[in-house]
Amino acid sequence: MIKQLLLLFCLPFFLFPQRPQHDIIENIIKTGMDDLYAYEMLTQLLRFGHRFSGTPGYDSAVVWAQRTLVEVGADSVWLQPVMVPRWVRGKIEKAVAVIDKKKIDLSICALGGSVATPKGGITAEVIEVQSLAEVQQLGERAKGKIILFNRPFDKTKVNPFEAYGGAVDQRSRGAIEAAKVGAVAVLVRSMTNSIDKVPHTGAMRYVDSLARIPAVAISTLDANFISTTLKAGKKVTVTIELDCNTLPDVQSYNVIAEIRGSEYPDEIVLVGGHLDSWDKGTGAHDDGSGVVQSIEVIRLMKKLQLNPKRTIRCVLFANEENGLRGAKEYAKSVEIEKRKHIAAIETDAGGFSPRGFGVKADSTQFQKIVSFSSLLYSIGADRIRKGGGGADIGELEKFGTVLIGLTPDSQRYFDYHHTDIDTIDKVHPRELQLGALAITILSWAISENGL
Repeated sequence: MIKQLLLLFCLPFFLFPQRPQHDIIENIIKTGMDDLYAYEMLTQLLRFGHRFSGTPGYDSAVVWAQRTLVEVGADSVWLQPVMVPRWVRGKIEKAVAVIDKKKIDLSICALGGSVATPKGGITAEVIEVQSLAEVQQLGERAKGKIILFNRPFDKTKVNPFEAYGGAVDQRSRGAIEAAKVGAVAVLVRSMTNSIDKVPHTGAMRYVDSLARIPAVAISTLDANFISTTLKAGKKVTVTIELDCNTLPDVQSYNVIAEIRGSEYPDEIVLVGGHLDSWDKGTGAHDDGSGVVQSIEVIRLMKKLQLNPKRTIRCVLFANEENGLRGAKEYAKSVEIEKRKHIAAIETDAGGFSPRGFGVKADSTQFQKIVSFSSLLYSIGADRIRKGGGGADIGELEKFGTVLIGLTPDSQRYFDYHHTDIDTIDKVHPRELQLGALAITILSWAISENGL
């Protein structure tokens, strides 16, 4: 037993020749923090505006990403074609409430994938609910009404992503459940802890067997106002007008680059984020930050002339926001390629200070990643927890790939998520760079030592 304990204690020392390994990590950190190049790349990327699937902004981002990966020295760079959905927000997006004959403009935006209203809009009385189940209890009362889904984030959740997970069913399935009881439209409380006038868009779904009714996000301040008015016993009537539209699919691309492994080129450590964004703001945190952090991994290794034992591959996925088509297409290629993806690290939680990583792996693999945490200590990113990954790399789980997600400080993430205010002024250059360093260090450690 004593021998086993000693072996466990010494594991990090056996895994890493300490001085050379320490010098490499120190050089990665010093070079990265001196350059702060991730922020420079983010500035370039955001000049194209939003990068919604099937738009000129996304096409420009593909050209930029391909060129940038060549410039930073990737051994190979290529585009992977993928067909993506094409939803257009349109020019009309407004809602007006009438209370005691007084008209009040509401801050709303269409949810991604929503149908348009008839010309002139839809006008109906509003009924508030807190859950999908509550909609079904309305029965005939819901017919011809607009349903306000108004369950807020659970403020007791320390992790905002848990609060998001506990509320987002209203956005994704609200229109489906409301259509079942004959409602004509839905208002969905924005997915945020902030109380303000900023609406947050996001994906929603329909099913073919039910009517497709318009769906909009409403700001938390306006949702609270309607709720308070209804609780006071007053009638609230809202007119919603949208002219959004779904067009035929269009061809787009994943952008892929790699540094070929010096000893085990057929074992791949993937780093990546999604190149697309919603059509609100410029997607600085979601996921422009993840894009430039992933490119920075390639840049730093090449600048420092590091030769990873295993292949380091950067994948910038198309269409994460409203379809995951890029992730699915990439997974198909992995099946054909027959090279082993031993680990995939996704960065899609904002460009805030890194705290560590969430890891989905078996116990042996998890403990090995924990043994790398000392390398991340100096940048404050050494918290390794079970459970992690990401929407894009989730498609790789069936291949036995260890799934890893960068975990930044997320307290402010949902202030900006899917909004007009997700812009570069919300990103701090040092925080962004630290996230890039965390991914670089972990991907290097996995490449050198395997899992």
